[in-house]
Amino acid sequence: MSVAVIGAGVVGLATTAALLERGADVVCYEQGAAVMGERSAGDSRIFRYAHRAPELVIAAGHSRRLFTGWERRAGRQLVEPAGTVISGPTEQDVLPWARAMASAGAPFTVSFEDDDRPRLPAARLPEHFLADPAGGVIRVDRVREFLSRICAPAVRTAAVSGLEETSDGVLVRTRDGDCGGRFETVVLAAGAGTSALAAQVGLDAPAALTHHARFTFPLREQAPAGPPAWITRTAGGLSTYQHSSTPGHWAVGLELGASATRWEVGRTAALEAARAATLDYVRAELEHVEPRIVDEIYCTPYADLDDGIHYLRRDRTIAVYGENLFKFAPLIGEQLAGAVLDGVVPSSID
Repeated sequence: MSVAVIGAGVVGLATTAALLERGADVVCYEQGAAVMGERSAGDSRIFRYAHRAPELVIAAGHSRRLFTGWERRAGRQLVEPAGTVISGPTEQDVLPWARAMASAGAPFTVSFEDDDRPRLPAARLPEHFLADPAGGVIRVDRVREFLSRICAPAVRTAAVSGLEETSDGVLVRTRDGDCGGRFETVVLAAGAGTSALAAQVGLDAPAALTHHARFTFPLREQAPAGPPAWITRTAGGLSTYQHSSTPGHWAVGLELGASATRWEVGRTAALEAARAATLDYVRAELEHVEPRIVDEIYCTPYADLDDGIHYLRRDRTIAVYGENLFKFAPLIGEQLAGAVLDGVVPSSID
């Protein structure tokens, strides 16, 4: 079967790898100069079982097992099991996560002895915690190297501008005026570009985007060894995600809300606001982190979309979209390969 995968982010490459393994004839189109260069960019991501929906906890477990398979093939560790901590100023910040973990049968704990509290680089630790011991940090550069090696023969550098369903397949057109080819099936995994391409074949994917940035800071010399990944809500109402990135560094992302990040604000203003708010947070809350930005990653999340995996299909075209998909990439790749070759489109999870 001939298949076009549009987008060579981690999801597109995972899908390409799964299709190649099952013998499909695949072309993976990437508009950028390098694979995993947009939403999948950076050096690390949080892996976690912890979610507020049991279905997502179960999906994370399945994905972790598939990551283990990737690790065997890569000959190196791709997910470092540092653990993940969920916390907040009230019990309600933790309970939905605990209920979902319990329902899915995933291990967790919500209490700590004084000598067993999480090793976080904070001035003060919130009273309410959930520890996900199976969580950790995905090493993005290693995943990129592994998937690039497997998928290299299938990747084509070209920006797809149009899709057209025909009686005998889907016609893919590229921006350079070339007719990219005709394929039996097309998989859309194009991140921010998915909506416009999906609309051309009658699929309705979200179009509204926001601005977001994650900043990396040096850890101080006295920082606790081996800190886990951390998702927390501050007393002031800010939601944050944080984790060890490269050795000796700590990455912080703040969710500032629509007024600061909506698309109309513009990238420059949104980044300035995010940079200032994150520096203020680090100075006030993270005593083991130097308030000095050494790296930043910019991305364009969907507006008003929480964790989840969403699939759409019409005739010969399948689309996938969602937020925080990196940790699910091996699972999504397997599911999309199954949808293409076996005709069974998985149910969306949110």
